[in-house]
Amino acid sequence: MRNRNIGIDELTELFIADTPLIDVRAPVEFVQGSLPGAVNIPILGDQERAVVGTTYKYRGSEAAVRLGYEMISGFVKQTLLQQWLDFIHRHQQAVLYCFRGGKRSQIAQQWLKEAGVDRPLIAGGYKMARHFLIDAIDRFSANHKLLVVAGPTGSGKTRLIQDIGDTYPALDIEAIARHRGSAFGGLSTSQPAQVDFENRLAVNLLKLQQGIQYKPVAVEDESRSIGSVYLPASFFTHMRNSEVIWVDESFETRVNNIFGDYILDTAIGQAQQSRLRQQRVALTGDQEILHDQALRLFDKYKHALQMISKKLGGQRFQEVSKDLENARADFLHRNEIQSNKIWIEKLVKYYYDPLYLGSLQRRQVNPCFKGSRGEVAEYLQSRKQNG
Repeated sequence: MRNRNIGIDELTELFIADTPLIDVRAPVEFVQGSLPGAVNIPILGDQERAVVGTTYKYRGSEAAVRLGYEMISGFVKQTLLQQWLDFIHRHQQAVLYCFRGGKRSQIAQQWLKEAGVDRPLIAGGYKMARHFLIDAIDRFSANHKLLVVAGPTGSGKTRLIQDIGDTYPALDIEAIARHRGSAFGGLSTSQPAQVDFENRLAVNLLKLQQGIQYKPVAVEDESRSIGSVYLPASFFTHMRNSEVIWVDESFETRVNNIFGDYILDTAIGQAQQSRLRQQRVALTGDQEILHDQALRLFDKYKHALQMISKKLGGQRFQEVSKDLENARADFLHRNEIQSNKIWIEKLVKYYYDPLYLGSLQRRQVNPCFKGSRGEVAEYLQSRKQNG
């Protein structure tokens, strides 16, 4: 990338290349929303920014700029400059930005140039880039087809999206949201802020549309909200109006899939295997940590169950809660985890199937293809080959 300021016509290239970015805004601004690939090395901290803002309001621009320079002079300036230089040394294509491409990023650019490093800034700053990314979602929704992968809970829709990603254009929305999309779907990592979710969704769409031509992009059927974040209106409406394929798996297969995702492939399964390997041997500190994590996961599932108790109904809530507590006791006292399938089966039967299938019936979904996960994958390959 040329060492000059970045205009709006170059933002697609910047985001597709995963260009490292230095966000010089205050931390409070960064937390509210940032651009993908950005690290926050602020020219002013939150308190300094507030003081400069107050000075600007009551004494004008010149006094505010003068105060800002005073705050970041001497040792403070050198320390800050060195942080920028260290990042650029590791990421030589780094680009600067502030809120509007104004004073803060211009000062950073000038100080770097005086230190012998010439790096560009985003001319319109975060504000311009944010508008560009929102427009990118709207443009994609208006101009590119989607193929929605539907099917009841546990049918392996997310795994299918992940598996076909190398051979067929697919978008893993739940990976971007860092959530599986259900009351039990929270992951160990926290979800992004709504703005960050939208920004990262936009960048993924920009990357996808470079090579898809006329092929529809496969996405998993999602509700508007995915945990604490929600899909932009234009994209969600496009999903609801798109062609649908149906993953059809047996009830037993779906329960086993859920058991694998929520028990075997979690701290619960890891702790069980660790204890099986260490029978009659004192547990190590790491094994005790795994054990504690497993118990916290049971507590998390208990809380998730309470969140849906009203929709589940009082009697069924009590029944499933008891099964979950029995499964926790089996793990704690017998290192046994298979009994988790009991509460999973009932939760699918009592709650998830009626909820999801009822929603599809109200939407009058008519799939263009229906088959097992493997058959759907083959169908997508045939669509790709036939254009």
